[in-house]
Amino acid sequence: MQKNKWILQDIDKDYLYALQQELNLPEVVLKVLLARGIKTSREIKDFVFPKKEELFNPYLLGDMYKAVTRIKQSIENKEKILIYADRDVDGITSLAVLYNTIFTLGGDVVWYIPSDEGYGLSCTVLDKYKTENVKLIITVDCGISAVTEIDYANSLGMEVIVTDHHEPPQDGLPKAYCVVDPKVTACKYPFKELAGCGVSFKVSQALMQTYGKYFDKEIAVLAGKNEQFYLIVLVNDIVVKEEILNKPDLTNFSKIVTNSKNCIENAENKDIEIIEIEEEKDIKQIAYDILNKYRNKCFDDDGRMLEFFENNVDLVALGTVADIVPLTSENRILVQNGLSILNDNYSKRLGLGHIFEEYLKNGQVSAKSISWKIAPILNAAGRMGKASVAANLILADDNYNANNFFVELKKLNNDRKELQNENIKQFNILLKQQCDVEKDNILVVSASNLAHGVTGIVASQMVKLYGKPVILFIEDQQKGEATGACRSIDGFDIVAALDKTKDLLVKFGGHNQAAGLTIEINKLEEFRKRIKQIAKDHISTEMVANKVNVDCELKITEVNRRTYKDLTVLEPFGASNSVPVFLLKSVSFEEISIIGQTQEHLKLKICKDGISIPAVFWGAAKYIDDFGYKQKYDILFNMDLNRDAVQLIILDVKIV
Repeated sequence: MQKNKWILQDIDKDYLYALQQELNLPEVVLKVLLARGIKTSREIKDFVFPKKEELFNPYLLGDMYKAVTRIKQSIENKEKILIYADRDVDGITSLAVLYNTIFTLGGDVVWYIPSDEGYGLSCTVLDKYKTENVKLIITVDCGISAVTEIDYANSLGMEVIVTDHHEPPQDGLPKAYCVVDPKVTACKYPFKELAGCGVSFKVSQALMQTYGKYFDKEIAVLAGKNEQFYLIVLVNDIVVKEEILNKPDLTNFSKIVTNSKNCIENAENKDIEIIEIEEEKDIKQIAYDILNKYRNKCFDDDGRMLEFFENNVDLVALGTVADIVPLTSENRILVQNGLSILNDNYSKRLGLGHIFEEYLKNGQVSAKSISWKIAPILNAAGRMGKASVAANLILADDNYNANNFFVELKKLNNDRKELQNENIKQFNILLKQQCDVEKDNILVVSASNLAHGVTGIVASQMVKLYGKPVILFIEDQQKGEATGACRSIDGFDIVAALDKTKDLLVKFGGHNQAAGLTIEINKLEEFRKRIKQIAKDHISTEMVANKVNVDCELKITEVNRRTYKDLTVLEPFGASNSVPVFLLKSVSFEEISIIGQTQEHLKLKICKDGISIPAVFWGAAKYIDDFGYKQKYDILFNMDLNRDAVQLIILDVKIV
C-alpha cells in the first residue's frame, strides 16, 4: 500500500533544546522548521514573526525608477494608459492594484484582459487601442515573452512597460520601454519569487512614492561617536554612498537623520530627525541601526503609504496564494497581512464579499480556503473566456453591479465544472492511445473538438496521477494551430525545455513548473519527438519517483488540539510552506467505512495505547480489503480540525 518514498530528517536534539530555551517556541514548531532547513534563531524569528517593515525597497527592482517616472509623466500629461493583464486570479489582482493606484492619482487609465486571443499581448488588440489614442501600455502578469507584439507596439508609436514575474526568454528581452521582472538575470532584487500581483504592488508602491516629499532627494544618515562620523547617503531609500568623515558637510542634504545634536551643528534650516540609539557598537553599525529605525518609523508614520498598503495587500494575498508561488520571504509577509485584513473586513471588497459569504459561510479566510474555494471560482471566468467578469467583480464599487457580476461568475463556474469533467474524460482516453505511460518521461496528448479553458487544470491532475510532466494540446483545425498547457515536476524546468524547441513554436511562456504554448498542427509530431528526447535526457528515475518529506514523528499523545493550535504560527500554508506532514508509528485501524458520493474514500479511527482519533483517507476505498483490524501500520498524515475536533488526513500507509 505504501505509494511513496518517505524522507525523514534527523534533528539534533541538543540544538533543538537550545533553540527552545532561547525562543520559547513549541517543540513541534521547531522540529518542522528545522526539517525544512530554517535553522538559525534569526531565520526562525523572521519566519514565525514576519514584519511588513521588512519588505524590500521597490526601487531595488531593475528598471523600476524608469517605469514609475514614465507612468507619472503619463498621469501628469493626461495620456491614455492601457493596463494589459493576464486572465487568471494573479492577473486580475495585478490589474486591480495598478488600476486603482493610477486612477486614484488622476490617470486616464483603461484595462484589457484577453478572452479568445490566447495568453499575452495581441497585435489585433494593440491595433484597437492605437485607434483609441493609447500612448502607454503597462502589462501585468504577462509580457516578458511578447517580443514580436512589443516590436509591433513600438512600430505603432506606443510605448510598453512590462511588469511580469515569469521566466524571460533565453535569447533576449523584448524591446520594451522598460522591464520590471525579478526573474530578469540582471535584476538584483533580493527575492525572485513574487507573483505578478506582487510585482504590480511594488510598481504601485514606487509610483506612490514619487509623490512623496523626499522623492529623488538626498537624505543623510549620520552616526556620531568620539568626534568621528559615519555617513550613509540615501536616494529613494537606496544607499548611494557611505564613508567615514571628521567634519561632514551637510548643507546639500534635504533631510538629516542622526543620533546626536552634535552631528548637525553645520546643518541649519534642514529637516532634522534625531533617533536614539545605543552607542556601544562600532560607528558603522550605529549608522545602520539608525537607518533601520528610521525606515521602520517611516513605515509607521507615513499615513499615505500605510493606507496604500492596507488598501491593496488583501488583493496581493489573494493573487499570490492563487498563483501557487512560494509562501516565503516577502510573499509570506504580504499574504499574512492580506489575510488579516480580509478576515477583519472582507466586505469592503463588495464583489469578493459575495463570494466569501456564499462559499465560506462567514468562515475563516485562509490560504487553504483561497486555494480550494475562492481561486477556482474567480479563475472560472478566465477559463471560460470572460475574465473581465472576475475583474469587474473585484473592481465593483457599488453593490448592484457587484451582485450582477457575482451571479454571472457563478454560472461561469458551473459551466467550467462541466467542461472540466468532459475534458478530463477525453484526455484520459487519448493519453492511453498516444502515450506509453510506463516508458515516456513526459506525457504529450493532443485533442480536437474540445473547448479551451481548463487544459491547465487537467494537466495538473494528470501530473499528480502519473508523477510525470504533462503537455496537453487542443487543436484548432481551422487555424491550423494547437494551443497547449504544460505542468511539470520538481527538477524539470518546462520553460527551459520548451526553449530548446522554440523553432517549432509560435509562442510560449510561463514558469519552470507551468507554461503555455502555441504550435502549428503540422509540427506537433516533431515537437512530440523532440520534447520526449529532452525529457529522457533530463528526467531521472529518482525525479519521477514519488517522495514525501516527513517533518517529524509524533507520539499519539501529541496528536491533539494544542499541537494543532501551536502549528498555526507557521501559517499561511502553501507552496514551499506546505501543511506539516507527520509520522505516527505502529497504529491499528478500526471502524473502517466507505464514504463520499462516488464511494472512493475511507473513514476510520486510528488507535494506539487506548487512544483513538478519527481520520479520513481520500481515494483509498480500493484498499479496504487490505486493512486488517489486528494489523499494525505506520502512517503519514496532516492534522486538521473537523467541528473543533482533531482529525487526521492520511497521506500514506505502510504495513509494519
